[in-house]
Amino acid sequence: MKRSEAREKVFKIVFQIEFYDSFEEMVPKLVSQEGLHGTQGEYAMDTLFGILRKKEEIDGIISDNLKNWTLPRLSKQALALLRLGVYEIIYNDSIPDVSAIDEAVKLSYIYCDEKDSTFINGVLNQVYQAKAK
Repeated sequence: MKRSEAREKVFKIVFQIEFYDSFEEMVPKLVSQEGLHGTQGEYAMDTLFGILRKKEEIDGIISDNLKNWTLPRLSKQALALLRLGVYEIIYNDSIPDVSAIDEAVKLSYIYCDEKDSTFINGVLNQVYQAKAK
């Protein structure tokens, strides 16, 4: 399985964070249900638990880069992609930042409105540029 396929499955799991109170307990089961094993399973577990551990910080970074928007106004899909993208840019050094942005935007074409793709690209590029400083 390619990393991009694993990332899409991880996105689907990240999307579910908002719907369950005991999400952390469900992560291993959800990863297994998505067929993520071996290296891709490790990537999924590391990413999901990383997002959960850093969720407030990630949401703060997203909020800081929103212009005339707030987190509650974002679609659940856009929020999940932004959380995944910000996590990969800031906390996962094994993934090139540009790849994290590109993959999030590609997924947004599938799972979000057309306008969300441009929005997600803009927010993640701001995060990337701020990191590069």
